[in-house]
Amino acid sequence: MNTKKITEITGVVKDTLRYYEKIGLITPPARSDNGYRIYDKIHLKELKFIKMAQSVGFTLATIKLAVPKLSSPDPSCPVLKKTIKDQIEAIEEKIQELNQAKATLTSWLEINTR
Repeated sequence: MNTKKITEITGVVKDTLRYYEKIGLITPPARSDNGYRIYDKIHLKELKFIKMAQSVGFTLATIKLAVPKLSSPDPSCPVLKKTIKDQIEAIEEKIQELNQAKATLTSWLEINTR
């Protein structure tokens, strides 16, 4: 598929695709005879993973460590395991902070509506 098609499917803009390619975050796409990039299913998988990982707080540097594992997962990879565990802890801490903020706002609301 061409650049336009993959950007429509993934929502990742052309400049971002090229940046990801430049920094080695995605597999370099094949090129057509006229030099256009040709993306395939592995690129879709990589881009969906990148978007998901960013949505839960992973940095591009951390994601770059994990992307190669998509095609040949190594569940025993200690660096990846530690990174995932650390991110889970960070998410749990954020949830606690948000729950505390919610409780505070709820109590303020109750006080101010009496």
